[in-house]
Amino acid sequence: MDRRELLTRVKEEAGLASLRQADGAVRVIVGILKTLLPEETAAAVEGCLPEDLREGWRTVQPYPADILEREDMYFEGTEGEQEREAPTITHG
Repeated sequence: MDRRELLTRVKEEAGLASLRQADGAVRVIVGILKTLLPEETAAAVEGCLPEDLREGWRTVQPYPADILEREDMYFEGTEGEQEREAPTITHG
């Protein structure tokens, strides 16, 4: 699978309007993975990717861990509360 195939599949599966949106979604996911995975696991994932996807993997920076911790707090203790719009990592 190359980059275009991946982005096309993400676009279709997520019901996104463009490859640009799919690219943004993939970048968020890769950033989260690089934050949560141990370095050796992230390096192993990178090593398994085709060259064009590997280059993309290298360009995405991990999120600072405190952003993900704050995100977790948004969802704690909400059981039984009135449903509200869920915050995102980039739009808290």
